[in-house]
Amino acid sequence: MESQTVNQLIKQSRKLRGLTQQDLANQAGLSLRTVQRIEKGTEEISGFSLRQISQILEIPLEQLIMPNVNQISIDKNQSGSIKALYLASLTFLVNPLLGLLVPAIMGYTKQNKDAQYSKHLKKIIIIHATGLLFLGAFIGYIFAADFLKIGLPSSLNYIFTGWLFLLIPLCYYFVIIIFSAVNYFRIRGADVS
Repeated sequence: MESQTVNQLIKQSRKLRGLTQQDLANQAGLSLRTVQRIEKGTEEISGFSLRQISQILEIPLEQLIMPNVNQISIDKNQSGSIKALYLASLTFLVNPLLGLLVPAIMGYTKQNKDAQYSKHLKKIIIIHATGLLFLGAFIGYIFAADFLKIGLPSSLNYIFTGWLFLLIPLCYYFVIIIFSAVNYFRIRGADVS
């Protein structure tokens, strides 16, 4: 549907309800200028504005967006949202805690989660929590050994004093990058085929 047709439909529906542009703006929580521009077709309609206007004019969103709703392809397996989770998990590169928090917040605030989405969210949270545990042990040892002068048992001291000690953060970053990339491209590949 062309944007002009949407604009005409909004304008006609508003007039049929006996509303002025100011009335529609007030009821929809929009500015008068926004309503004027939408009806003239000089402004793209944001999702928020479209939803507000459709509620006030009691026009289904589908009718405003497309004349043939049955032709809209719907992402039933939420692969776009799952890919976004994996991309969000890469925020650990900025701060390791963000790799856990950003996907967790996205998952918590997402509505209409299906089982597949929840499964991937759980995998992301588990791998980041495990990685943070090992990274925390790495940082905790540095703090305990250097600042508090606390020694470790000799069996653990071997691991933490040699070059193996540096593998902990390197493995953390490597494993999470590979995990996120492989799963992202696996989901993306499923979309293409």
